[in-house]
Amino acid sequence: MKIKLEKIFELQRELDESLNDKVKSIGDENIDVKRIIALLVELGEFANEVKLFKYWKKQKALSYDKVYEECADVLHFISSIATKNNVKNEIEILIFNNDFSLQLAEVYKLFVQLLDNKNEDSILKAFGAFLGLTKIVNLDLKKIEDAYIRKNKINHDRIKNNY
Repeated sequence: MKIKLEKIFELQRELDESLNDKVKSIGDENIDVKRIIALLVELGEFANEVKLFKYWKKQKALSYDKVYEECADVLHFISSIATKNNVKNEIEILIFNNDFSLQLAEVYKLFVQLLDNKNEDSILKAFGAFLGLTKIVNLDLKKIEDAYIRKNKINHDRIKNNY
């Protein structure tokens, strides 16, 4: 199944343009690496909210508000990487394994590979695998987009307020 993320990509381009002015003034030449590190950190925060990899704990009900918020953070960074590399906004949802932990491990591998290879295929595969992860935990695409839009506004406010 493919989904179009036109609105998310458009909003991400606008956010990145606002942020680029700030980053240029700092003069950060390692921004691409830092963007991928941030993506990995946010993926960890998303997984931490889903909790399904925590074999040592009794599973509790998910706090879907937090899960959607962390999902939006991951989307900000993967969308930023995609738009910066002129990737098309039509993403195929990829599920390699219906087990959350195994799919999560695959997403981590694909995200790490972006450090060495940011071509369109590798970005689409990484993006699609993350979307597959959201599907495994039954996240709603409309709610994902809504969470992204909310967080995008917060991020614009942060830029204006020198966060």
